Parts: sequence; structure tokens; C-alpha cells
Amino acid sequence: MRVRDRSGGDQHTVANFNMYVALPHNFKGTHMSRFVEILHLHEREISVDSFRAMLTEMTERLDATSGHIEMSFPTSS
Repeated sequence: MRVRDRSGGDQHTVANFNMYVALPHNFKGTHMSRFVEILHLHEREISVDSFRAMLTEMTERLDATSGHIEMSFPTSS
């Protein structure tokens, strides 16, 4: 993936994502493929602004009351 840093530069890296949503009680759950679709829509570049947009899109698309996305990067040896 490519991450846009604050100075406007790009950094290429690998990341692990955890994505969570709080669904209304009448929902049984969500398909994991929805999370993958959202990640693919934003795979070209992740920035502070696009990360916020991805969270908004995830909660709206899944009819969730709230959502949470975590992104972690591997440590260098």
C-alpha cells in the first residue's frame, strides 16, 4: 500500500488492518467481503483524509452505528 505522509510524500509499505462495526441489534452480522471491498476502493493511497473517508464509508455502507479501523505496520528487524 502507499501511505501519504504529512509533508505530501508517499511511503510504500505493508499494513495489517482490523475493521470493526457496531451493528443494530436486529442485524445478524456482516459479510467480511464488505470490509475487503472498502479496502480495495482505497488501496491506492491512504492518508489522514482518506482514512477518515474510509471509516465513514464503512459505517454508512454497513448501516452501523459506529465503526473502528486499526492499521498497523510491520517492525523492521
